[in-house]
Amino acid sequence: MATDSGAPFAQKLEGLISDQPAGSSLLQPFYGDSEIFEHDMARIHMRRWLCAGHASQIPKPGDWFRYDLIGESLILMRGSEGEVRALVNVCRHRGSVVCSAASGHSNRLVCPYHGWVYDSAGKLRQARNMGDVDLSDRDLATVSCRVIEGLIFVNFAPDPVGLDHAESVLKQSLGRFGWANAKVAHRAEYTVSANWKLVTENYQECYHCRPAHPEFSRFHSTERPEEKTVDLRQGAAELAAAQGIKIEEWDMWPAGKDDDQEGVACANDAMYEGSVTGSQQGDPLAPLMGDFRDYCDGFFTYVEVGPSSFFLAYPDHGVIYRFLPRGAQRTDMEILWLVDAKAEEGVDYRVEDLIWLWDVTSIADKRIIENNQKGVNSRFYVPGPYGLMEDMTRRFAAWYLEQVGA
Repeated sequence: MATDSGAPFAQKLEGLISDQPAGSSLLQPFYGDSEIFEHDMARIHMRRWLCAGHASQIPKPGDWFRYDLIGESLILMRGSEGEVRALVNVCRHRGSVVCSAASGHSNRLVCPYHGWVYDSAGKLRQARNMGDVDLSDRDLATVSCRVIEGLIFVNFAPDPVGLDHAESVLKQSLGRFGWANAKVAHRAEYTVSANWKLVTENYQECYHCRPAHPEFSRFHSTERPEEKTVDLRQGAAELAAAQGIKIEEWDMWPAGKDDDQEGVACANDAMYEGSVTGSQQGDPLAPLMGDFRDYCDGFFTYVEVGPSSFFLAYPDHGVIYRFLPRGAQRTDMEILWLVDAKAEEGVDYRVEDLIWLWDVTSIADKRIIENNQKGVNSRFYVPGPYGLMEDMTRRFAAWYLEQVGA
């Protein structure tokens, strides 16, 4: 649909939402228009809870790493009492970036421009040669930060939506997999030349799994419609319950339980016979985690929180997916692989084996999503209908339109 490029943005957006066909992929401008992208960031990513990483990345007081998103930069830092804070990476003197490195360790943060010094809580401790200037309210700004089962969540909004419901779901799911006592074994980033919504939509359906991911589809029942794998999933869940691990499923994503709660979903699944975890041959990869004493016929769990944070938990390892919008047609997919904190690399697990499946799957996702974007950019693109295995994608598109049109 053509739009008048000179029309006010609100009028353009209202016209697109009005013309959007129900139950179909979004109109072309939603996947590439720069104004709409900026609106997406303001209406969604700057207001929702986002996973910034795992607490094991900053194990000791003074450890920190950066989290950057669309012109904003945070310093995730562990304080002297062990607390984790999200400090805004902007000096309170004249606005310089305080930390330019990706990560580090220090008991104090020193702005490289004029040498202002802040402690690990962001409190201004020294401002050289400032005379009688009142510096009583010049601590580093902070944004909301919560650590749940080892996951660090941040929210840029002054009055963020609630995270309590998501916390309860995370505790009864990822908590049983031992994520609070895990560590990051490997990190990888895949830059995708596509809009963030195409990346998210792809992750919400496995309709594409059989043609695009033969490695994943070989062992994961997710590649088939749910009605065809009910017995398999139920059997694995019963084995988990028999050892005291009962993980309740939730379906409150992308919309939360209430308008003032973050969206969250939790779904259990199972591997096909002959496989127990997400590996190249379906064999174990690392020591069992959390409450698991065996693999329960390949029991595993998906959890989703907010618009861009997705988690996959196997009994012996975990996978954190973070989708980071960088531009109207660029998104970084960051993946963190978790293992038990006591596991030793080279003894209890091999990194190349641990990451194989989700590395090859992510490389394939990059290819198919970029091809999706190229097709969407065509003048011949017309939104197509979502199928039975794309229900979550359909719901995401409907939620997205509500958010940006509100």
